[in-house]
Amino acid sequence: MNKILFITNRLPFPGTDGRKNMLLQYVRHMKEIYPDSEIVNLSFVDDPKYLSQRPPEIGRLATLEAPGKLEKLYNIVVHSLIRRKWPLQVSVYYSRKTHRKIREFVREEEPDFVLYDMVRVAEYLAPGKGRKVLSYDDLLSLRYRRQLDWFQYIPSVLGGFSDKLPSGLKKFADLKFVQKWLIAFESKMLGKYEKQVAPRFDHLIFTSPAEAQNFRKTTRHESCHGVPMKVEPDFRMQAKGARLYDKNKVVFVGKMDIPHNSSAAVYFCERVWSRIKQSNPAAVFYIVGKNPTAEVLRLQREHPGVIVTGEVDDVKRIVSDSALMIAPLLFGTGIKTKILEAMSWGVPVVTNAIGSEGLDANNGEDLFVCESEDEMVRSVLLLMGDSEINDSISGNSIRYVSRRFSGSATRKNMELILS
Repeated sequence: MNKILFITNRLPFPGTDGRKNMLLQYVRHMKEIYPDSEIVNLSFVDDPKYLSQRPPEIGRLATLEAPGKLEKLYNIVVHSLIRRKWPLQVSVYYSRKTHRKIREFVREEEPDFVLYDMVRVAEYLAPGKGRKVLSYDDLLSLRYRRQLDWFQYIPSVLGGFSDKLPSGLKKFADLKFVQKWLIAFESKMLGKYEKQVAPRFDHLIFTSPAEAQNFRKTTRHESCHGVPMKVEPDFRMQAKGARLYDKNKVVFVGKMDIPHNSSAAVYFCERVWSRIKQSNPAAVFYIVGKNPTAEVLRLQREHPGVIVTGEVDDVKRIVSDSALMIAPLLFGTGIKTKILEAMSWGVPVVTNAIGSEGLDANNGEDLFVCESEDEMVRSVLLLMGDSEINDSISGNSIRYVSRRFSGSATRKNMELILS
């Protein structure tokens, strides 16, 4: 394989959040499998400051131009609202000028392999001899349907995506009743679109093998694979007593303008944290992640012991000395990278059924999966107060990640797709 083209809806670097880490993994796996190939990245730019941090595996980078306000508005009105053809997130990413640029690039460069990042760039499909792959990440339509059940805890159902909307439409979309209608509309449109575009691509990728299997059954697509996040465990933490941690420190990690993260933080503070604080007055809860919304920033003013850090230079350093990581996710899909990373560092995790979805870890041995708020309170206090159990869960979690999510385990399906 001589040339691999990677079309991304944001720069696939640096590794500042779970999705960027996943994109970097794709790049590195592809370079490991075909070391002599050239990887070319055509990408929309989420933040210009990241451009200078391009990893060496990416041979060339060309930036893509987002549609202007008028074209976005036209796409939304015509293709989303009238024709009911595209989900909103496809409409606000699609530019005819950019599509021409991609088609010309594919025609001139003739890549052997073209990978498209998420359904929002699926309309940029260009004809050519190279095999075409669509990475869904996870089923966004299912994630959005689940949001509707926990609407009261969501500061904004659109999250950072709202910044892509035209300014006039963004103000309208900030109204709660409008948001609820929008998320129901988008879920329905995505559910149809996710299935509709599948046959256009030679291979489909999900982060969760379970979601890949279910989607394969639904669409009867012959090549639908789960490529989970590669997580390399810190084996130094396996020795008993090797992990030094603050028994009063609890952390939550995530990009904090994404609805499933911001809602989890709000829910935990309003429904669970006060009970933990009452039993352990010295307890401190760190909310770690960039772009905290106003609702998330408010939590540290209204709830004692809560600290919102914003973006940090070294997430591992902040998380590794914690008694545990909490992941009380109200909705979501796929495998949660934040949970795997914490487990790989030997930090015990307390989560729920949504958080553990896609994992076959043993409850009470590798992590704690709670069915109620009472159970969550008990699990957190147990890990804060019992060092022997904390050490046991820590070691088990490292071994679990080593078995299921090491580089050799996650690379297999990418080899199938590239071979």
